[in-house]
Amino acid sequence: MDITERQKKVLYCIVQEYVNTKEPVSSKRVLESASLGRSGATVRNDMSRLMRAGYIYQPHTSAGRVPTDKGLRFYVNELKKIREEIKSKSTHVETAANFPIGDMEKVLSGAAKLLSSSTKGMVIIEKPSPLNLRIKRIVVTPVSKSFSIVNIITTLGLSSSIPIQHAEFDDTENIENMLNKVMTGLTLNEFRSKLKDILSRMNNLNNLNSFSEFDFGSLNRGFLEITERLSIESYEDYITEGLPNLLSNERINLKKLQNILSYISGEVFYKELFEMENDIFIGKEHGLRFLDDFSVIIGSFYSEEHPVGRVAVVFDKYSRYDHIIDSFEFMINRLTEYFTVVSRNI
Repeated sequence: MDITERQKKVLYCIVQEYVNTKEPVSSKRVLESASLGRSGATVRNDMSRLMRAGYIYQPHTSAGRVPTDKGLRFYVNELKKIREEIKSKSTHVETAANFPIGDMEKVLSGAAKLLSSSTKGMVIIEKPSPLNLRIKRIVVTPVSKSFSIVNIITTLGLSSSIPIQHAEFDDTENIENMLNKVMTGLTLNEFRSKLKDILSRMNNLNNLNSFSEFDFGSLNRGFLEITERLSIESYEDYITEGLPNLLSNERINLKKLQNILSYISGEVFYKELFEMENDIFIGKEHGLRFLDDFSVIIGSFYSEEHPVGRVAVVFDKYSRYDHIIDSFEFMINRLTEYFTVVSRNI
């Protein structure tokens, strides 16, 4: 059922009023909030048509109207149109940001806490996978003549430390240079699959005689251990913040809260969430079990033009979508700036 431009204005007003007040919206309130130039009877007729079309519903007789998921979808689509128009007319000025090269875990945890606080939702950040990042440098730090720490530094500044026991030697610098010559530019995934070949090539290098005492068996075992540890998929692949924001929702009964908690505590939730495309999904649109009272916004952050991770926010479907989108885009942009700057500086 098609609706007129005036009815679209009425619907937009109803949704906006409801997300601001969480109270059913009356025809009187619509007349007060929107410049329609029409009578109360006309607005009530428009509201009746919107109800028949499935955009709004009436909780009980004589109550105001509440938007359905279909009504919320209309509202979000209109918001996106307005935002795109504003973007097309604005002049973008690129500014350089000075980011400290710090602990990635702390950066992502801080971003999750800030976004959760701003959106009053649950934030899930997918960490960049170390296995897909290219090795920038290998650093060998001797602890004793027979024990060293090898650090693998990747494109995003992720560093993995491997303790290696070996025969006594003094020429750490040359060994470090040899490791960098063979390994720089590979991903950890590539390194893992080519490890035996790499060690064989190192043994065939002309100047390897000076390193004959080095225990490449220990090196082999050490790198296998760290790459296998990095490749294990677990809940540590994600940072989650703000679960209490979902559980405190007044519209959700105890049984549903229990179901929600059980669902989002399991591995299936993360898999189903990050199988979704980057977009905004309202209520039942996302298909996540027990979460039809919530909406989801999901998007990627980048290093240069390469996607390195994704962010999702699960929030009350009757939230202020303009504020949610602003907060989400701000954080996505900041994370992209951070990882781009770090990538350039490493």
